[in-house]
Amino acid sequence: MNKKKLNLWKGTLFMLVWISSVCLFAQNITIQGTVTDTKGEALIGVSIQVSGKTTGTVTDTNGRFTLTNIPSNSILEISYLGMISQTIALNGETILNIILQEDIETLEEVVVVGYGTVKKKDLLGAVSVVKEDALAERVSGNIVESMRGLTSGVKITSSGQPGSNASIIIRGLGSLTNNNPLFIIDGAYGGSDLGVNVEDIESIQILKDASSAAIYGSRAANGVVIVTTKQGKEGPLKVKFDSQLTLNWLPRYDLMDASTYKIYNDRAYEEAILAGVGGITKRQNHFDGDTDWQEEMLGTGILQNYNISLSGGSNTVKYYTSLNRMVDDGALYRTGYDKYGFRLNTSGQKGIFSYGENFYYTKSNRTLLNGNPWYDFIFMPPTIPVYDESHTGGYGYGDVDRANSYGRNPVAMQDLMERNNEEEYLTGNVFGQVSLFNMLDARLNVAYKSYMGVTNTLRKKGNWVMGQGDDAAHLGYNSAQNHDILIEQTYNFKHKFGKHDVNALGGITYNKFHEEVRWITKLDPLTIGDKYIKSLDAATGNTTAGGSYGESALISYLGRINYSYDDRYLTQITARRDGTSRLPKDKRWGNFLSVSLGWRISGEEFFDVPFIDDLKIRANYGTLGNSSIGYWDYQSTINTAPRAIMGNPETKEIGMIQSRLTNTDLVWEKKTTANAGFDLVGLNNRLRFSAEYFYSKSGDLLVYLPILMSSGNEGGSPAVNAGSLENRGVEVEIGWNDKVGDFSYSASLNVSHLKNKVIDLGYGQTVYYTDLAKTEIGQSLGMWYLYKMNGIFQSGEEVRNYTNSEGTVIQPNALPGDIKYDDYNDDGIISSDDRQIVGNPWPKLEMGLNLGASYRNFDLKINGYGRFGHDIWNGSAAAAGDFANNQNNFNGLRPWTQEYRSNDRPRIVYGDSRNSRGDQSRWLEDGSFFRLSDITLGYSIPATFCEKFGIDRVRASVTLQNMVTLTKYSGLDPEFADGGIFTIGADNCSFPNPRAVQFALSFTF
Repeated sequence: MNKKKLNLWKGTLFMLVWISSVCLFAQNITIQGTVTDTKGEALIGVSIQVSGKTTGTVTDTNGRFTLTNIPSNSILEISYLGMISQTIALNGETILNIILQEDIETLEEVVVVGYGTVKKKDLLGAVSVVKEDALAERVSGNIVESMRGLTSGVKITSSGQPGSNASIIIRGLGSLTNNNPLFIIDGAYGGSDLGVNVEDIESIQILKDASSAAIYGSRAANGVVIVTTKQGKEGPLKVKFDSQLTLNWLPRYDLMDASTYKIYNDRAYEEAILAGVGGITKRQNHFDGDTDWQEEMLGTGILQNYNISLSGGSNTVKYYTSLNRMVDDGALYRTGYDKYGFRLNTSGQKGIFSYGENFYYTKSNRTLLNGNPWYDFIFMPPTIPVYDESHTGGYGYGDVDRANSYGRNPVAMQDLMERNNEEEYLTGNVFGQVSLFNMLDARLNVAYKSYMGVTNTLRKKGNWVMGQGDDAAHLGYNSAQNHDILIEQTYNFKHKFGKHDVNALGGITYNKFHEEVRWITKLDPLTIGDKYIKSLDAATGNTTAGGSYGESALISYLGRINYSYDDRYLTQITARRDGTSRLPKDKRWGNFLSVSLGWRISGEEFFDVPFIDDLKIRANYGTLGNSSIGYWDYQSTINTAPRAIMGNPETKEIGMIQSRLTNTDLVWEKKTTANAGFDLVGLNNRLRFSAEYFYSKSGDLLVYLPILMSSGNEGGSPAVNAGSLENRGVEVEIGWNDKVGDFSYSASLNVSHLKNKVIDLGYGQTVYYTDLAKTEIGQSLGMWYLYKMNGIFQSGEEVRNYTNSEGTVIQPNALPGDIKYDDYNDDGIISSDDRQIVGNPWPKLEMGLNLGASYRNFDLKINGYGRFGHDIWNGSAAAAGDFANNQNNFNGLRPWTQEYRSNDRPRIVYGDSRNSRGDQSRWLEDGSFFRLSDITLGYSIPATFCEKFGIDRVRASVTLQNMVTLTKYSGLDPEFADGGIFTIGADNCSFPNPRAVQFALSFTF
């Protein structure tokens, strides 16, 4: 009985203790604590989150935090940017002192450079990095266009046409022939036109100076863009599916309708009659049409983009593969782009051996645009109907009496001229590497790129412009194919002993390029009813054909040594020797060298600034090269066209003459660069700041020099070394990212200023003119060189009183309402000698702004960019030209009249170009703009819900593209594809960038 009582008491006591402990751990408590780094410094804004709950807080300015009314058995999640996250089980503790360790992987970010990688903190050159997340959900499918606004010193422009390639210029124009940078895609030479799928890209590095680019020697004068695609990672199979649907619209001119046009056009004819313009005795007998040419040609474009990727692997083999399909039904009548691509990247390692390959294939079909519809929208009067059965082909166009215009019917051009461009790219590389003694890597890389492009043309019977003539129907076939082989053998030595860290690279490369071009035109294709048979064999008329081929080779020896002492004093020496077949035998070899120095001040004992994590200053100097000319420009060209009748009996003999003069003194175009800057990381890796000053000078520029045909040269301008250009500027990049509880945010700003100057034009030239611009020694390229408008004559008396210093009436034939031009040279007449520098096409400042934020499952990205302080020549305003050629004009036009005496808009008069000439200053406008290029709002479905269906992540987003542009420019778009090196800011009715809305959905499982 006593034992039973004793056992009962023991059991009761055990239950009481157990219940008490449960109550103790189940009760809610208040906890307090501090969070510091390993140096004991308080961390501000550290996220303290109760696992599985919405309860959380952040540390204050002293690193302290308090959480109230939480379960005593809670698990806390502590996270801070730049630090390794921790998970802490409370187990009833109420006072916590937490120490966070630095995330070394984050602090030592690796950057891809030529033939290797380097820690970003040890980088000595000017390199901009674009990561995968910055490219995500960009509306463009072009890799170059997707980088717009993300880096300093890089200008990117595009035309907006489906499937078109964007252009990229790094740190200004350094050449007069070719300013395209070198593209390296996974170790193979590429280009911006390769159609690489943006979803496949892991990162993009832009090498902007000699320190970073000299390892590529003669190919790097315009900079280098290194594209690294995604690789498989160790782990189970991961599948990702991305889809985007984009609706896009093209901007439109605000043009007059037919009734308004007739009023102004009649007035222009009346003015011409009063002014006595030759041959004008009556107004036009207008067509009865009321055509909105923009409505006929423009609609809503629909772009669909789908991508699926599979990745995974083991510790010995990894893989990444993807399939992409893009269909772009253009917003412009009968244009479009259809592309699909396939990628396979694999890599593996076994012992001292590692290997891999990167393979990509893409095929596309683009329906091409004929002419420039943006020009035709203005030049085509709205009174002309789209269709006119009285004309061959059935389309409307100008008529001498009813619409005396040489405007082209854009609908007819697209219908009567069908052109399709089919392209195939195959690019890939295979590499193998042996690693010995944990310090030496021997690597062999073999890369291959091939291209095949075919343009098929069907020119139907019919006309689209007045006076065109009776052109025969014909079929055309143009093909271009090339292949590029690259073989590289490199050796990389890495070793660290004590405070000394050495990284040395040496190697040899061989590159061979071959291309062939062929074309065929055959007249009079057969028809079945109104359908043309598009086979060349079915055409019965004359055939013309031609073709050409070219090939070049480049062999290079390269080396680079990086040395670091105590992680404080850094140096790099890079050298490359190139030999090219494009230059004469005794001038083929060029040497390219760069030297870089760096000092990590933050590593010195005397440096004690708590909020700076890393501070490095750096400088470099070096030489780059360029040989972007034809394959055999140093050799004579023979023309086999001459024929002569000779002999008895007479026979036709084939003759040969040298058609182009030869220059056997061609040498490398060289570019010398200097760069100085610093990099700062601070506030626990939340702040990044870098600044650069750069200078470059290009000499012995390779150009084609026009010479008189009387010299016997009739086969084209010979290549010469002539001229020198200088570029100097400043670049600044600043970034901030942070996380406060569930809210994380980031912001980055890049700003650049560039100024170029012509040092020499070669062969004694001091100035070079175009229709709109002037380039002279000591000034920037292509300065606007126009007649300056000084207002409008308001009366005949003002015309008579407008005299030069000697009293000569300058414009004696002017009438009230005509433009008053500046007599710049004071000779009493207006002539070409009165053109003067009136504007600058080069922006004083370029910038990019990128903002990001996320809260729980929502995220927001805003990207923008701008250019400021430059002048644009508005070609659309010049094309309208005050009704001088019966073209249409813009609504709101208020020309000078006796009742409305404007001082900035002349009278309208048909057949008289004195007021409408294109080379005058009134067509110049301030081209400054800032554009919000992408605004993306996304939502990710909670992971707990996705896991129920075996899915890792589901995300949906909507993106607005180019919806907001702040500018005073009156043209369609202040950003456009440039018109050429010497007319860099001429908007020749350029194809504008579309506005778009994109809907995206992605799955990962």
